[in-house]
Amino acid sequence: MKQELLSAQAGEPFALRNLRLPMGTVPTASLTQAGDGLLDADMVIAGGRIDWLGPPASRDDLPNGLDMAKAMAWPGPVDCHTHLDKALVWQRSPNADGTFDGASSSAGRDAAAFHCADDIRQRADFALKAAFAHGTTAIRSHVDSGRASFGQAFATLCELADDWRNRITLQVCPFVGLDEGPDWIRKVAERACHDHAGILSVFVPTRPELDGALDDVMAIAGRYGLQLDFHADEILDPASRCLDAIARAVLRNGFDRPVLVGHCCALSVQPRQTLERTLERVAKAGIGIVSLPLCNAYLMDRRDGETPRYRGCAPVHEIRKHGIPVAIASDNVRDAFHAYGDHDVPELFRDAVRMMQLDHPLGDWAAAVTTSAADLMGLPGRGRLEPGAPADLILFTARNWSEFISRPLSDRIVLRDGYPIDTTPPDYRLLDAMKGMRV
Repeated sequence: MKQELLSAQAGEPFALRNLRLPMGTVPTASLTQAGDGLLDADMVIAGGRIDWLGPPASRDDLPNGLDMAKAMAWPGPVDCHTHLDKALVWQRSPNADGTFDGASSSAGRDAAAFHCADDIRQRADFALKAAFAHGTTAIRSHVDSGRASFGQAFATLCELADDWRNRITLQVCPFVGLDEGPDWIRKVAERACHDHAGILSVFVPTRPELDGALDDVMAIAGRYGLQLDFHADEILDPASRCLDAIARAVLRNGFDRPVLVGHCCALSVQPRQTLERTLERVAKAGIGIVSLPLCNAYLMDRRDGETPRYRGCAPVHEIRKHGIPVAIASDNVRDAFHAYGDHDVPELFRDAVRMMQLDHPLGDWAAAVTTSAADLMGLPGRGRLEPGAPADLILFTARNWSEFISRPLSDRIVLRDGYPIDTTPPDYRLLDAMKGMRV
């Protein structure tokens, strides 16, 4: 299939016939239902963009048509919650016990011992190369390397955002803990006023009184014209009510800029009545939720020698029933908070379907890593298949969700501007020479 695409794409328009597209990625076209959240379609690509999209066999004048035999086509996915500045350090700074506390300690030691501009650049660039090879078109990365190295980490990722601007849209989110106080939060917010940023990222700890500190954050973000992206309730404690506190703060302060909240693990162990009241407030406040299932399943309910009973996944089915936009994202990759991963969003989605029972029917859940994720990042031109959109696609031989979920996706074809790219991820050996790395 790839060779046929290379031959067909020679500056001339060409058609991909007999495709299958996931619902939720096609916001405007009226296509034929294929069942279980898939649509049958033909597509014309011209000038590096989707020129036309319609029902199969509805036109007899399609140029240079290739029969795709019901292969599934995705828009380039969107990863709206990552930590590129911390990624890929497992071989020098592993998490000794796999717990959240162990991860925090290990990450702090790694930042103090190794983080410099060159170190961060090498690892983040490696991560971007992997994401690009897997088909990702946009990423939001938090920057939380600690006060000593925060400035160089933020500057380095902004430089990488410039370097990668024609391949991946990289949003850089300065990250601060709510307990670090308004003075430091204000300094971090000043750095967030940048072309590649515009978002202030805040970790909200579980504690009895949050209102005053959240009011301070809303005031600072409002003063600098920033969006907000919170880490909240990353704990299996039903008494943790950080998301509810954030929703009340948004409503109380009349904060009218986009707000996204990640993790929300505590909601999975709260009584249904408590959960429903919180979600009603979240919906009223217009907040979006991003679930990080792989990282949270790695950390949550870990006890030495025991099988975990709770996985810490945000209750995404209940969240969507309230009309709250939901995304699914990678979070940490090969660092102390999550020992595994490769910034591969389709692979993440396969795992999420199995872990979170997003199936039967699968419906439009693919939007959680495409259109919904793009909208939550403020990127309406990404993560969707429609006329005029860039022809940044992934083609899978899988014809239905059972085939898609059942086998590795190593045979994918990634198109950028309608042209196939090399999908070979970077070799791990490229990281071996970095300080402190062990094989």
